[in-house]
Order: sequence, then structure tokens, then C-alpha cells
Amino acid sequence: MTMSFVRNLVVVSLFITIIASCKKDSKDNSAITLVNRIDRNITYDVYTSYDDYVNNRNVYERITLQPNEKLVLENSKVTSGNTYYVDWYSDDFYYNNWFNDETVFDMKRVQISPKPGDNTYYTEQAYKGPNRIAFLNGGSTQSNWIAIGAYLYSKSTGYSNQWDNVSVNSRFRQITVRKDFSATYEYKDEGGNVLTENLNFIVHQSDVPYIQFQDALGANAGNMTGGALPSGTPPDYESSATDTVLTLFPNSEYLYLMIRQ
Repeated sequence: MTMSFVRNLVVVSLFITIIASCKKDSKDNSAITLVNRIDRNITYDVYTSYDDYVNNRNVYERITLQPNEKLVLENSKVTSGNTYYVDWYSDDFYYNNWFNDETVFDMKRVQISPKPGDNTYYTEQAYKGPNRIAFLNGGSTQSNWIAIGAYLYSKSTGYSNQWDNVSVNSRFRQITVRKDFSATYEYKDEGGNVLTENLNFIVHQSDVPYIQFQDALGANAGNMTGGALPSGTPPDYESSATDTVLTLFPNSEYLYLMIRQ
């Protein structure tokens, strides 16, 4: 074996090593890495479109990670530059990423567009609360609510039930809350005609169920909230219910007690 042959063999081997290394780095840089930083199992549902995400259909990939576990979705599963939507939640849905507390249309908590240097997705321990349990009934895409009471509140007297003082038509209040942060509100005018209003809402991160409606200009237009309910114990009215909330609808002075259907 000549010295020239040996030298050429070393050069070829080094070239192959460099190529293999480059391929490996390229693969690692464009793959999505999921990291579970929560102390319980987390399920990830990966979707290829926002429409599939909000309708819980056509799950592209379903993954369950144990606490502190990490998983890399290789290039065969994801494509750099494409957009994916990751819906993650714990078994009881208390930990989840169904929030849009920056703006109504913000999807940074679920939307991933993998690219080199920006393709690692962490579960956040702070992303928790009963909102998904209440308003999506856990794993559903929507919830329906109807009014069973109308209240006024003051610090001096607490809640006063006005159900018998409002008209029969004014008692008719129902609303459908959806995963895409939209709601359909139905009510009756004094003539008994059913009117429909479409609302957007912000999901607030809190210890009680809490969403805030917005008007067309983004201003506060009411809310649905749990925690302090007339069914609780005065004077604090504390309640841990997730199937009962108080709702302040647009242009209403009453707090409607709503139950989930």
C-alpha cells in the first residue's frame, strides 16, 4: 500500500465524516423538540392546520411525555418552515395551553413554525387553570350554557336574586363558547324575538374559570367567571364549581347565573 494511497484514503474518510456530520446537524436543526417541564404526564396533539386544531380532528401526531421527558420529532414527521399547531394538556386538563391572554388572535402558545435555532417547544408550568375544564369540558371543542338566575351585587348586601323581577323574555340567555375563542350569544328582546350576537373573548389565566368578551373594537364587553358565585357561602361566596359561572353580557346590568349543558 503506497503512501499516496493511504493519504487519499484518509482524505476520503475525512470527507465522508464531514458530510455525515453536516447531515446530522441539518436534521437536528430542523426537527421539533418537545420538552415536558411539568411534574405529570402531558399529551401533545399535533395538527397541520388551525382548523383541525380548533375542531379536534385529523390529529397528525399524538405523543405522551412523562415528567422531564424530551422527544425529537424527526424530519420524516415535520418539515422546516411549515406551520404546526400543538395542543397539549394533562390527563385532568388542568395544565394546558388553551390561552390567548395577549390578544384574541395570538396563537404563539400553540403555533410552531420550526426553523434552525427556533424549534424547541417547552410546556410551561404556569400554563394552568380550570378554564379548559369549564369552557371546553376538558377535551371538547365547545360548551353550551343557559341562564337559571339573574343577580345584582353590592358590597353592602351581597348578591340579590332578581329572577322573579325580570321578564320571561329577559330570562332567555344562552351562549356557546368555542375553542377558537369565539362565542355565539342568543337572547330575546321584549317582543320575544331571538337575537344572536357573535363575540370574541380572551381566556384569562386565573385560579377560577374566567373569559372576557370583547366588542368589535377590542374593548371589554362582559365576562363569564366562576369562583364567587351566589351558590357559595356569604360573604365570600367561594365556589370551586366548573359547571356554573356568573355572566355579564354586553349591555346588561344583571349577572346571569349560567349552568353548562
